[in-house]
Amino acid sequence: MDRRQLLAWAAGTAVAMTLPGIGHAQDFPTKPVRLVVPQAGGTGNDVLARALAEKLGQAWKQPVVVENKPGANGTLAIQYVLGQPADGYTLFFAGVSNLAFNPFLYPKLPYNPSKDLTGVAMLANSPFVFVAAPALKVDTFQDFVRMAKGRPGAISFASGGIGNSTHLAMELVAERTGVRMQHVPFNGAGGATSLMTGQTPVMMNVVAGVQPFITGKKLVPLAVTGDKRQPALPDVPTFRELGYDVQVPGWYAIVARAGTPASVVQQVNADINRVLDDPQFKEKLGFQFLDAIKGPPSEVERYMKRDAETWGPIIKRLNISL
Repeated sequence: MDRRQLLAWAAGTAVAMTLPGIGHAQDFPTKPVRLVVPQAGGTGNDVLARALAEKLGQAWKQPVVVENKPGANGTLAIQYVLGQPADGYTLFFAGVSNLAFNPFLYPKLPYNPSKDLTGVAMLANSPFVFVAAPALKVDTFQDFVRMAKGRPGAISFASGGIGNSTHLAMELVAERTGVRMQHVPFNGAGGATSLMTGQTPVMMNVVAGVQPFITGKKLVPLAVTGDKRQPALPDVPTFRELGYDVQVPGWYAIVARAGTPASVVQQVNADINRVLDDPQFKEKLGFQFLDAIKGPPSEVERYMKRDAETWGPIIKRLNISL
């Protein structure tokens, strides 16, 4: 190779190194990637994770295998991830509770989210809806507040477990409205089912978790979180419209073990952001009433820090611990 050819080759290599997916991380992945989900198969989180895994697998020409490891509000799954090499081949499908709530819920949490994990990409955020059993016979959220204030401590509410976002969301509602209720925790989707069987009359849940029951007239939606009404529930007012500051984060993100090469993190981030623009994936987000969140890896840390600072004091004030 003469000097002119050598210079041309060097220039071409420099250009290639600046292109997405080209350069140091170009060999990733060369084998299957695991996406660890801290919920059981068939849950809303699992459905979203599998849709993401399918799209990433197509882009990478490598299988992305979803592994379900439920238990202890994500702690078991995270411990598993931390036991794997920090090479990007084991990713964790995190929710806000795993990264922002758990440090305040567990006195002896076996991991530190900010030190043991590194943000890869934000995915989406879910609005919450306050639902009531038809048997309660309330037509508006104001009706419920009046009823609850007239019967302090007599009305129970369901959740997906102690410290679960559905639990904390309702505790915030109680605090903001000045009502007192009894908490009845369930595992997984059991909370919504309990409303229909008459065990508990009210609950806060992500919209996707109860929308089929709302459509079937088995649950009555009374208020939603967010700055605007949900297109799927146009007649349901926001808490803000009703004069209550009830903002509940319901976001999902992808994280990896700390120490994962920055080049791999950047590549996976870019590929996930492209998936978020994919029309088919957008449609799946819509089916689950999720709003996509695009951004650099640092967005995960920003969201985590924001909600830890907001919800840490609330969890301490309510004296919730696991």
